[in-house]
Amino acid sequence: MKRLLTSFSMLVIALLLVLVGCEAKEQASGEPKEETKKTRTVEHLMGKTEVPLNPKKVVVLSHVSWEGSLVSVGVKPYAVMAYDNEFPPHLKDELEGVKALPYADEFSPEQIIDLDPDLLIISDRYKPLYDQLADTIPTVVIEVGGDWKEDHLKITEAVGKLEEGKKVIEDLEKEAKEIGKRIKEKVGNETFMAVAIGKKDIRVFGTKNHAVNALLFDDLGLTPAEGLPEDFGENVSIEGLVKYNPDHIIDITYFNSGEFYDTVTKGEVWNSLKAVKNNHVYTLTTTWGFWDPIERKKGLKEIEKMLLGE
Repeated sequence: MKRLLTSFSMLVIALLLVLVGCEAKEQASGEPKEETKKTRTVEHLMGKTEVPLNPKKVVVLSHVSWEGSLVSVGVKPYAVMAYDNEFPPHLKDELEGVKALPYADEFSPEQIIDLDPDLLIISDRYKPLYDQLADTIPTVVIEVGGDWKEDHLKITEAVGKLEEGKKVIEDLEKEAKEIGKRIKEKVGNETFMAVAIGKKDIRVFGTKNHAVNALLFDDLGLTPAEGLPEDFGENVSIEGLVKYNPDHIIDITYFNSGEFYDTVTKGEVWNSLKAVKNNHVYTLTTTWGFWDPIERKKGLKEIEKMLLGE
């Protein structure tokens, strides 16, 4: 009996050593443990997708800065698109080390497969990739909409950070309300308009259906200039500016230089505007469209400093 117990004990010890060895081998190889392979269901524009509980290599394809939503909840993407290999200025530090993909209207499936992502988040512009890759790569498709918050929440849900994403919005709305209240105390019902001067025309932003409009007129509660488009905005010529005459102009031009920019800002029409005459033009460095919470927070701070001197 003693010999049998001794043999049994040795067998148990041997089995434990094998299990420990397997665990060590798994950790050394970098292979994920079984629990990290578990998935959850995310509903999106194209249906439902099983995504990893904790994705490690997230690739984002979008012409708006959704990567800022990931960063805001502590998720660093693996690869995102970049103009001329440069990330949006407001995310330059946050995206250090992230793989830069060229800005393009189309990507081949092979380009994405080579990145070997465990989660692909794409805008509706890249829907063909869903049909080509969804069977092999968990893919979430989101429509770029007028409400940046809806996009933000879907992105954070896709990476398992929905509650954190909601908290980001709550904190931003609270901060914007406080800043807006102080601005209104200073300027009263003076009117505002946002513009972006392009290479051939001028974008006059409206009052709805764009992240810029929501920041100024919903979050901050500022008074829009009379006659602004009720939708996301419109492109106008230099002469087209004459129908607007706001007290304040928020300038979110990306390139504050060039022949057309100089023609506008040095021209008679621009310099006849009330806001220009009164030195109430505020040129922001956050100019990506305010589609993500990182830029929105930095934009709020810029507006606060420019209008309130804080």
